[in-house]
Amino acid sequence: AGQISSALEPIGFGCALLADGDHEVTVPSWRPDTVTETDVIEEIARHVGYSAIPLRRPARAITGSLTGRQTLRRRIRNIMVGLSASEAMPTPLLSADDLRWSGLDVAAVTITNPLAAEESLLRTSLRPGLLRAVAHNTAHRVPQVSLFEVGRVFTPPSGTAVLPEEPEMVALVLAGQQAPAAVHALDVVADALGVAVELEAAEPEGLHPTRSAHVLADGQVIGVVGEIDPDVNERWGLLGPVAWLELDLAGLEGAMTGRRTYQAVSRFPSADVDLAFELSDEVPAARLRALMAEAAGPLLVRLELFDVYRGEGVAEGTRSLAHRLRLQATDRTLTEAEVGEVRQRVVEAVVTGLPASLRS
Repeated sequence: AGQISSALEPIGFGCALLADGDHEVTVPSWRPDTVTETDVIEEIARHVGYSAIPLRRPARAITGSLTGRQTLRRRIRNIMVGLSASEAMPTPLLSADDLRWSGLDVAAVTITNPLAAEESLLRTSLRPGLLRAVAHNTAHRVPQVSLFEVGRVFTPPSGTAVLPEEPEMVALVLAGQQAPAAVHALDVVADALGVAVELEAAEPEGLHPTRSAHVLADGQVIGVVGEIDPDVNERWGLLGPVAWLELDLAGLEGAMTGRRTYQAVSRFPSADVDLAFELSDEVPAARLRALMAEAAGPLLVRLELFDVYRGEGVAEGTRSLAHRLRLQATDRTLTEAEVGEVRQRVVEAVVTGLPASLRS
């Protein structure tokens, strides 16, 4: 109370201490800038010195934090960068040709007052923008790039809806790489987020009819994986195959269990077994992979598709899929007999469970 009086009275303010501890302040006539108690408090602060006022954080019961979707976006970006991909930020405004060249339906939300006539549609997929970015790099003699984007797409309203739906997607394009590279990226994303995904044979628009699939989580389609259709590559002027992965963030978020089991790192050497099976083009590669993983059992630590072959020595309408199984135990070095037993189980499971045969 004494400090308040000593700060105000020398500059002409009247200051009287009341019985309840409050101060009654009389503002001098030459200070029309002082209207409220806040102005008086500022006068006191200036004369006492702002540096003399101790810092104090406001007490709050709830502290700020990222939402679940914001956290997922950050994790997705970290995963994609870990896959050696660079983030791209294409414009969401497209032309009808951009959609058509990408093998997509040209039905899209139209902007009534676009800045440019050739960019009057809102994107229905992240594919056109990323393919344009790949084409730009290809034209500058950088044909093999890995790019990703996290952004919204716009689906035309259906039924009685007035506004378009705006699902948030993540897409990865791997120029110069085939479908297995996109599947590997999907496995990395699913493992990092703790999401169980399955592949279902499909022919998504604009993707390769026999090298693409729907991605399912909890029985729901949450994206596509595979290769860009060669006709699409030709229209964009792309060289070689282009792997593609696109996932719905809402689907990923809903399928995340939050449970991930720690796997100890083994100190013992591993053993690799290479197996190539010839099977019909009608049989999804995912079925073969699932059978092999189940038959190999707990000793399997990695299952990798490293070769797809069609041609001489393989019947028409079939292909050869070669996988590498890495076997490892956490408590011992595997013997040749143990490795041979696992190999035999896998071969028997595939040959009896599928119309497939082992290639020598």
